[in-house]
Amino acid sequence: MPPSISSGIQVRPSIATGGTVDAVQDRESLLERLNQAVRLPEDFGGLPTVVRLLDRLAAVQPSRGDHVWIPDTNGRLAPSAMLRQSFPDAEVHVVASQYGEDAHRRGWLRLDRTLTPAEHSVVVDTAVVWSRNNRSLQEVVDEFGPPSVIFGSTDPDRPKTISYTTSDPAAPVVAFHLGFAPPEADTGSDEGPSTSPVLLAVRVHDGFVGGWEVTPLGESRFG
Repeated sequence: MPPSISSGIQVRPSIATGGTVDAVQDRESLLERLNQAVRLPEDFGGLPTVVRLLDRLAAVQPSRGDHVWIPDTNGRLAPSAMLRQSFPDAEVHVVASQYGEDAHRRGWLRLDRTLTPAEHSVVVDTAVVWSRNNRSLQEVVDEFGPPSVIFGSTDPDRPKTISYTTSDPAAPVVAFHLGFAPPEADTGSDEGPSTSPVLLAVRVHDGFVGGWEVTPLGESRFG
């Protein structure tokens, strides 16, 4: 099992599937598989597997609304789309975090840490301004605590998106996107380019005012 970035974050074990199950068991099986696949898409067949699981859950529970997923439908100028386009090859963890947001809105995302409303308000209210400076993964965790969910590898030296939210499906999912800075980027360190992922961007919602921020290192990466 890969190491977690916090003692409170663990990777869920694989589950065996098969046999005939009733509707409730089938839904629980789909939920478990979705929560594995959305965290580590590359280990579970890639992003198409995540979409298939979302679609199947929407069919099982259609009262939750039609299955319209953020990465597939939002406008070209939405911050979520712009951030995806700014990462090379639409990095898997960035897209997975947006599918995870859709899952949370429907009550399907099982959180590793559920923030209290007060804790969540702090993240929502301060994340954008706080991210105007360059930050490391550890600085994000030190500032806001262990994340609600990690999209991508739990290895601290691998790119990932870490997100924060509450148990309320309507609550914003605050996503911190971490990746490698360009080799030529000025990190402000005498030790040269960082070999660990750094914060490149944060997204609180899809509003252009106060909804997202790109760090200085993010600007050099996306520019």
